[in-house]
Amino acid sequence: MRPARLRDARAIFEIHLASLEGLDEEDYEWFEAMIKVRSRRRKMLVAELGGEVVGFAIAYRYGDLAYIDSIAVKPEARGAGVGSRLLAELERALGAEGAELVALSVKDGNKRALDFYLRNGYSLKGVILLLSSPVASLPSAAAEGFEVRRRRAGSLSRLKRFKPSTWWSTLTEPVDRLIYKRFIRGEEALVAYKGRRVKGVLEYSLDSELYADYIALSSYTALDALRTLLAGVRSVGLEAGVSTVTVPVDASKKLLVEALLKSGFRTLGSEYLAVKELA
Repeated sequence: MRPARLRDARAIFEIHLASLEGLDEEDYEWFEAMIKVRSRRRKMLVAELGGEVVGFAIAYRYGDLAYIDSIAVKPEARGAGVGSRLLAELERALGAEGAELVALSVKDGNKRALDFYLRNGYSLKGVILLLSSPVASLPSAAAEGFEVRRRRAGSLSRLKRFKPSTWWSTLTEPVDRLIYKRFIRGEEALVAYKGRRVKGVLEYSLDSELYADYIALSSYTALDALRTLLAGVRSVGLEAGVSTVTVPVDASKKLLVEALLKSGFRTLGSEYLAVKELA
C-alpha cells in the first residue's frame, strides 16, 4: 500500500473501468489530474501485488470529517483481501491526519459493496436520492428578479455559507475545483444572480445526459435560485441535445426534494450513506 504516483494513472483508470463501470463516469484525464493536484484534503492510495497496481482508493478530508469516494480492486485480484487492506490503510491514514468520522455512499443495487462496508464497521446514516427529469420539462424562465449565467467551474470561488445538495460536497468540492481550474477545462457551471449577488451554483458535466455534480443554494432565496438554475439547465440541455438531467440530493433536504419533485423530477435510484467513527 502506498500513495498514488502519476505513472499509476493508467492502471487506476483501467481498474476503474473494470470495477466501477456504471457507477461512476470518470475518465483517464480525471485520474491523472487527481494525482497531480496538491491538496491536503485529497488522499489517494494504490495497492501493489508483485509490482503491479491491483487496486486504488480515493478519499477527501477536511478537519475531523472524511469521505471515501471510491475503492476498487482489479477483478483478477479479488478474494485476496486487497480491498480490506486498502480500506484499513486509508482509515489509518485519515485518522492520523485528524479525521474522526468517515463516510461513503453505496448505490442501492451494489449489495456486494454494501455488505463489505457493513462487515468493516460502517452503519447506515441516510439516503441519497438520484432524481431525474426530462430537460424539456424544466422551467423555461428564471425566477422574477433573477438571472442565470454560464461560468467555468474552475473560476468560481467557494461558497462557504451556501448549503450543498449532498453532504459530501463540502469535502469534495474544494479539491474538485482545483482540478477544474488547473488541469481540466471542460467542467461548466451555472450561477444564479439576484442583482449582483450570487444566490446559487450548479456545476454539471455533459455526456449522454446532463449530470449535476454539485448544487449549492443560498438559504434565503433557495427556491427562486433553484428555479433559475433549472431554467439554465433547460437551456444548456436543449442546446447540447441531451434529453435528461440527473441530480443527487440528500433525502433529508426535504424542501429541496419537494421543490425538485414539483419541477418534474422523479426518483431514478438511490444511494446509502454509511458512516464509521474512527478510533
